[in-house]
Amino acid sequence: MNLSIRELNELIYSLGITAHHGMLVNKELNESLLEKLYGELNSKLSEEDDEDYLTIPSEDELSEKEEWLENRLSEDSFPHYVSNEEADEDYLLTLLQDEQRYEKSKTKPFDKSTSQCILDYVENTGASTYTELNEFYKFVTGGSNSFSHILKNLVIPYKNRLTRRYLSKNADGKYVVRIASIHNWVEKSY
Repeated sequence: MNLSIRELNELIYSLGITAHHGMLVNKELNESLLEKLYGELNSKLSEEDDEDYLTIPSEDELSEKEEWLENRLSEDSFPHYVSNEEADEDYLLTLLQDEQRYEKSKTKPFDKSTSQCILDYVENTGASTYTELNEFYKFVTGGSNSFSHILKNLVIPYKNRLTRRYLSKNADGKYVVRIASIHNWVEKSY
């Protein structure tokens, strides 16, 4: 069988995964097959190395390699080693940026939780569509796209919610605020 190096790698990987997950029919057969595939892969790699070693590069290839080597050895391409002082400056700058991000996050347009803000918004508008709620959520959170997860939580009438308010859909497809009563609330244990 004449398999390419890529095909051999794929087979070895597949057999290794099945062995790792214990999805084997015959463990000994899997091990012997892996040994044979490794042997075949090693012979292919040594053949490829021998072919590369025996081929004499043309003058164009040599000039390209020399040009590449000269570019690599130029002063600009040597790696820059960071001193302790530079590392300390970078670390302090990172801390300062983190502090600024934290301060920005504290100055959200509302002081309440996001869920309470959405419930207040719907209560003030009377009824809101999903799109309006999504846009309001993006405004409150600064552009987050996870409103569908918040909405799942808001339509459940939790007893433990501070105001016992929840969202319910009207016949016209808009969300309105309802108050959970003893008959329909859900207790959530924390």
